[in-house]
Formats: sequence, C-alpha cells, structure tokens
Amino acid sequence: MDAKQKTLALLATVDDIDLNAVAETTLYTCPAGMVCYVTSVVMRKPAGAGLPMSTIEASFGWNTANADDVIANAGRDLTDGTNYLIIGAIDDAVYGVAAGTFKIDVQVAEGAALTCSVDVFGYLVPA
Repeated sequence: MDAKQKTLALLATVDDIDLNAVAETTLYTCPAGMVCYVTSVVMRKPAGAGLPMSTIEASFGWNTANADDVIANAGRDLTDGTNYLIIGAIDDAVYGVAAGTFKIDVQVAEGAALTCSVDVFGYLVPA
C-alpha cells in the first residue's frame, strides 16, 4: 500500500509558481482508482521583487473554473522569503476523483515579479 493511502501525507510540491500572472497551475493529479482529500496547502519560499507578498489573491481546488472548491479565494500575505503560510481546507470542501487536477488559481496578481513553492497535503483512499 502506498504511504499516501489512508495517512496524511505530502502529496506534491510544485516550485516557482508565478504569482504575478492571473492563471491556474496544476499542483496534483488524483491517481486512477483513488479519491483524494486535500487537507491543506503550504505556500513557502517566496522570491522576487514582489516581496512582501500582499496583493495576490488565490484559491485552490479541483477542476473548477475558479479552483475554489477546497480553499476559497482570499488575499495571501508573506513578508519574507523565510516565512510560510499554512492554509486549511474550507468546511464542505470537495474531494478529488481519479484524473482530477488540483490547482492554484491566482485571481489577482501580485503586481511585481514573485514566485513561491506550494506543498499539497492530504490523503488517498480507494474509490
């Protein structure tokens, strides 16, 4: 059995996500035969002229136009490259199914060059 099944685990890490572009970036794809419950994401390692990060608005979710069915759109703030932000799933969040893509959706860009890494935490169970 995969360690990510039935145990809270780091599902994925994506580095250098552009926070100065209004766009969606895929962070994780749910494997075949599984259901995925994302419990939180960590935004970390911000870098660029956009620090401190204070203008960006972003959401996270599965296959939706606004990727907001797990973590709703809101402002995200990081003051320094050594800081991190833990963002938990909303109440009544949607789970992912096989081949579903979990994304970050930057809905308001930072306004200056800025990237960060995002870690996705959750667990898998057989469908």
